[in-house]
Amino acid sequence: MASSMYEVNKIGKIIGGSYSEGLAIKVEDDSVVESTRIGAILVSQTEKRKYYCMLTDMIIDGMNKQSLSELPRGNSSLLLNRITRGTSIYTVFKAQPVLSYDLEEKKNQPIRNIPVHASSVRRATYDDISDVFGSFEKDPKRYFPVGSVLDMDESSTVCIDMERFIERSSGIYGRTGTGKSFIARLLMAGIILCDKASLLIFDAHSDHGPDSVDEENRHVRGLKSLFGSKVQIMTIENNSSLSGVLPIEIDVRDVEIEDILSIAEELNLNETAQQVMIALKNKLETEGKHWLEEILINGEDLAERFKDSEAVVNRSSLLALIRKLSVLKELPYLRYDRRPGTNSIDIILNYLQKGISVDITFGKNDKLLNYLFVTNVLSRRIYQKYMQMYERYISNRQKYYPPRPLVIAIEEAHRFLSPDVAKQTIFGTIAREMRKAKVSLMCIDQRPSQIDSEIASQIGTRVILSLSDEADITSALAGMKNSKQLRAIIESLDSKQQALLIGHAVPMPIAIKTRGYDSSFYDFVSIYFKKDEVDEKYERTLEASKKWLDEMDY
Repeated sequence: MASSMYEVNKIGKIIGGSYSEGLAIKVEDDSVVESTRIGAILVSQTEKRKYYCMLTDMIIDGMNKQSLSELPRGNSSLLLNRITRGTSIYTVFKAQPVLSYDLEEKKNQPIRNIPVHASSVRRATYDDISDVFGSFEKDPKRYFPVGSVLDMDESSTVCIDMERFIERSSGIYGRTGTGKSFIARLLMAGIILCDKASLLIFDAHSDHGPDSVDEENRHVRGLKSLFGSKVQIMTIENNSSLSGVLPIEIDVRDVEIEDILSIAEELNLNETAQQVMIALKNKLETEGKHWLEEILINGEDLAERFKDSEAVVNRSSLLALIRKLSVLKELPYLRYDRRPGTNSIDIILNYLQKGISVDITFGKNDKLLNYLFVTNVLSRRIYQKYMQMYERYISNRQKYYPPRPLVIAIEEAHRFLSPDVAKQTIFGTIAREMRKAKVSLMCIDQRPSQIDSEIASQIGTRVILSLSDEADITSALAGMKNSKQLRAIIESLDSKQQALLIGHAVPMPIAIKTRGYDSSFYDFVSIYFKKDEVDEKYERTLEASKKWLDEMDY
């Protein structure tokens, strides 16, 4: 059965090539050419191993140049074409070796050599894909089916290794309209379903947690609808119409200078503003006061106080800063003099450590200022808490548990990770240093070229949808092997529901058709996710959270 399957999928034989430049495969049947596309997975199998290769180019070649350039004329052209095709003129596939699979040990190995000359090459089969990408049916707590091989049927399931996915930061890149939000929601569902980490989602456009409608006005179920008590929605709106949604509250004393700098453009702050904030902070800290709280509550008195203190804080600069920061007084979620331990940071951390993912939706208040400000403030403080938990665990592994792995999902990622901003926001630090503390980023973005190049090269797993800008493609592939060949695959992707998977969580690059986020996926979740078990498991967590909410008078 296997040999007949291989014969049906046969492509041709290896006639040349190299380890670095890829293999040259002479196609034995030209009908294969039109049914095969760039990015297809080809396999050359020996007794000991299977060599997996990615199709990167197609070339018309011939025994000599004359046979290519002298075209037959007249009525006999069709017959002559048939005679010469496959003999003196033929098609060559260029394929880059990307993975070796040991048939005896049943495990993937890095590609270190190439098949011998004249080895047979075939299209990958379902078993080939299952061997290297794992199986959800065999290990549903590790492997999550995200789509199928692009030029194969839907039974050729491609899984992402969720244990490896959460280990490092990930990037989901694609131009507007390619379906970034849908593939992001799929991966978020995979994290929740596999239960390997908690999610903190900064949901700029309310695409992920709550139910929504798609571009064709069809109802789309959100993560809360799918996973019930495993997802908690929070919002910056005080009067949200969604039931069970908690309001976000941030103590003004949790705001740091870096958080204000992250919205400097929206507040129209100049370079002098940073110097004034630092000087003011240093002065007021000696008096036990918080600089921003004093500006927002006692701004006029503060300006009067420093009118004769030019050496400490320039009065005119301070007045300008007070005027520009006054817009923060209107933020409905900024609170003053809250009791310690009763703000949303502690509530969120409590949920995350108990295995409940949190979606912070911005609803109608999706102004960029709100999104950047809230995302920075909450992430910075949660980062600090995670570092405390991690350092406590390192100091005494017998007494303390490590923090539960956390994935922070941010949309418009370039606004937090651009070269100018990454040093000021906490996300640059998380992308570079937080792997050890079990915190990683999921960066969702349409302009990866605007992300700092150092950070872009450290993104572990990448899901790259259709991109048209050269700079965006270059950035999306930063630090990856064979980027020249992979570029051609990205350029060949359709504008919707197709993606290139590459990086830490997949054994080799592969072009896929992403699975639909629709009724079939809802049924899939309902089969493998037992809400009764979850509700019982997290009953104590919800009771503990209710105590927090009662104290906060929600």
